Amino acid sequence: MPTTLPDVFDIRSLVADPKFGSLLDYIAAKRRGRRWVARTDIDASEIPRLIPNLWVIEIEPRPADDAGLGDAERPRLRVRLAGTQVERIYGRRLGGEFLENMAWGTHSARIFATLNRMADDGLSHFLDASALIQPRLSRRVRRLGIPLSDDQQRISHLLLLAYYEFVAGQPDHFHEIWLDAEETGRNAPAVLNEDL
Repeated sequence: MPTTLPDVFDIRSLVADPKFGSLLDYIAAKRRGRRWVARTDIDASEIPRLIPNLWVIEIEPRPADDAGLGDAERPRLRVRLAGTQVERIYGRRLGGEFLENMAWGTHSARIFATLNRMADDGLSHFLDASALIQPRLSRRVRRLGIPLSDDQQRISHLLLLAYYEFVAGQPDHFHEIWLDAEETGRNAPAVLNEDL
């Protein structure tokens, strides 16, 4: 089973990718001088080809813990929308579920760390990860995550564009690129972290 998703190694290849590049262009056009786009700026009718692979994740604020015990373990990433291709991969409807309650494989801790960093720091993020899900069968995901803010003060949602494939014999890998939220993606500085 050959891989069908093209590789993205850097900003140039991310922007050149027809799917991820089109989402970056769409977000850049919606920004209108603001640091982040609001969830209400996203109009599904304007990006119909991307909708099957989109997630919209609502970030629930963590309440202050007066007891000083911290609340870092409470789920806060709630699925508000999952496209048809995303739900096909997971085999069920995902709306209303917390991401923290879903199984994500061997990279779960790292994936949640990236999602929480996006929510806390307002940075966009590209991820290419593969994990063994059955003997000799891996699930690979390529995902671009963009933070959204309804009030320009805190991140209210994450917009994720994700493509999945199943690959025989592919070793686990975790490759990521961080993007500054203020950049359009056309000439964005990035930090690349790779663990193969």
